[in-house]
Amino acid sequence: MIVKKIGKLILIVILLLAFIYSIYWLWQRQPKPAQIKQETTNQVQTPKPQKAGFVQVPKDSQILSSGKIEISGKVDSEAYIVVVSNSTSAIGRSEKSGEFKIPIELARGLNLLDIQVFNNNLSAIGSEQKTVYVAEGEPLPQNWEVYAGSVKSILDNLITLTTSTGEKSVKKETKTNLILPSPILSKKPAPAPDESIRIGDFAIALGEVKDEILNAQDLEIIRENKPQITRKISIAKILTVAKAGKFSAKDTEANKILDFTLGKNSTVIKNGQSAKDTDIQKDSNAIIVYQDEDDERLADFVYLL
Repeated sequence: MIVKKIGKLILIVILLLAFIYSIYWLWQRQPKPAQIKQETTNQVQTPKPQKAGFVQVPKDSQILSSGKIEISGKVDSEAYIVVVSNSTSAIGRSEKSGEFKIPIELARGLNLLDIQVFNNNLSAIGSEQKTVYVAEGEPLPQNWEVYAGSVKSILDNLITLTTSTGEKSVKKETKTNLILPSPILSKKPAPAPDESIRIGDFAIALGEVKDEILNAQDLEIIRENKPQITRKISIAKILTVAKAGKFSAKDTEANKILDFTLGKNSTVIKNGQSAKDTDIQKDSNAIIVYQDEDDERLADFVYLL
């Protein structure tokens, strides 16, 4: 009898444990509530991109009567605005209102402008490209504009250019003043003007724009030494003081040490004012615009922060 009672008791315990385990097994397979991920207050925020169209003056494709202008517009408060072109460079800072004016002297003829914006943390927050033309000699008609870029296609008298702001169309007419590259000495007969414009040539067209097509009055074709922006921008930390016109800095974006040379036309700026080479001190932050020239990085300017 005792053995039977013990056996029943063991069976009951086994069944009870099996029941409890089955309940636990079912509970484990219930869908879990979604977990809300808490964001910390010190989370790093991605810089807000600057909207396009922040440059108000000059307008893209504008023809200017003088190269001495002010580039103006509106960006974030107290941002740094860096201008580089195929002929010069400049830098400025916006007011608390975000408005800015940067004096610059452009070269005669075509000017390709690249305008970069950096916030207080020196993070890039925007860029804008402009193509302008400074009249050579007498002022050009006010309704004229300039299109400039690489020739992408030619269909009869319609030429499509690839420009810094997209594709644009130029119409060549019989009255168009066509300026072709100087011909290379050859015994072959000179090709007809239309045949002398090739895919890949760089074209500068001046004239009135109608229905988004520029009717070229002047059309210059460049095959060698095509206009381009060769100046570069470096956000850097100075590693060495300037000695004998040379110093080193670490580019924060490329995480690379660069050696720079100061030439007779190089400018050093500190607190918005002209400074000396000796103001370039170790551990200073700087915005440097430079060109690669004769195996050197020749600084246009060093803007010390």
